[in-house]
Amino acid sequence: MEDNSTVVQLKNALNQLLNAYESLKVETEELKADNSKMREDLESLEGVNTGLNDKLSSLNDTTDHHSVEMGEMLDRIESILGSEEEEVKESEDENNLFPSVSEDLSEDENSIENTEEENQTLEEQYPQDDKYNSEDSQTNIPFNNNNSTKDIDLGRMQSLLNGFNN
Repeated sequence: MEDNSTVVQLKNALNQLLNAYESLKVETEELKADNSKMREDLESLEGVNTGLNDKLSSLNDTTDHHSVEMGEMLDRIESILGSEEEEVKESEDENNLFPSVSEDLSEDENSIENTEEENQTLEEQYPQDDKYNSEDSQTNIPFNNNNSTKDIDLGRMQSLLNGFNN
């Protein structure tokens, strides 16, 4: 009977080993399925990551391109503003070359008064003969203190100077 009990014990042990082997085989198949599923997920995530990296590099390239364009536009604007500032400075320098209207008018009035005084002193020093005061000499326009012609000239001068200031 001992043999019988030993055979039963061996049979039970062998059944336990077979059951353990089958459960390990099922677990291994489940692990292989999980492993293949995880590999598929990893591959899809790597594909998404590659797509995102491509989009990121495209956006970086676009951003760099836009930055360069913006820099060029800013350089153009600065150069335009710089040239306009130079033009303004040049026009200010040109405007400084011309005296102001009031200075110019006062100089004209002084020169007119000086010329009139010189004419009077010359007439006093050198009286003219009647033969030089004929009708031919009267057709020449004499220098006089006519305020209307002076106003027209001053108005013209002022409009010309205003044209330079604009």
